[in-house]
Amino acid sequence: MSIWPRRRPALPAYARAWLSPEERVLTFASTSGGDLVVATPRGLWITDRRQAPAATSNDADGVSAAEHPAGTLLSWEFIVTAKWSGNSLSVVSAEQAAPQIMRRLPARTLALPEPADLPRVVRQRIERSVAASHRRPLRSGGSVLLVGRRVSGSYGLLWYAVFDREADVDDQHAREEAALMLESASASTAGPEAD
Repeated sequence: MSIWPRRRPALPAYARAWLSPEERVLTFASTSGGDLVVATPRGLWITDRRQAPAATSNDADGVSAAEHPAGTLLSWEFIVTAKWSGNSLSVVSAEQAAPQIMRRLPARTLALPEPADLPRVVRQRIERSVAASHRRPLRSGGSVLLVGRRVSGSYGLLWYAVFDREADVDDQHAREEAALMLESASASTAGPEAD
């Protein structure tokens, strides 16, 4: 038995293509299915084989495109929740449905048999990005989460609303009510730049 800690494997070369030149890797782990999850200051990069070119094509080195899968970025400011259970990470992110109105996307569950320090980094980054979070009732009977998030490399906060009921996302009255709440919340709160 060695007294030296086991050396972490290097980030696969294909994942470097996902990152901007100044983007640094905080940590990464592989899923049980061989996909990659990479944490950077911008967010979580996750292998997205659906976006990879056809597996029959080869690049100049004769490597199939399936060996160079694309990556999808889930920005920290758009991750609504991230939960760890056993060795699985379940991430719910959101996408814009209208200005300052976000729609929850289906949860992505990633089995990570050797997560390294990914759980700690994900928790810290999400917590650091949340400057304000308020759940408010709507006149329609639903509720909305008003969120002020810090964005890496930007000053100020990004404010948006996430409705608890999917039907409220497309309801013009609920949107208008949430917009007024956001205006009030953003006027009373300011946050420092994230790193």
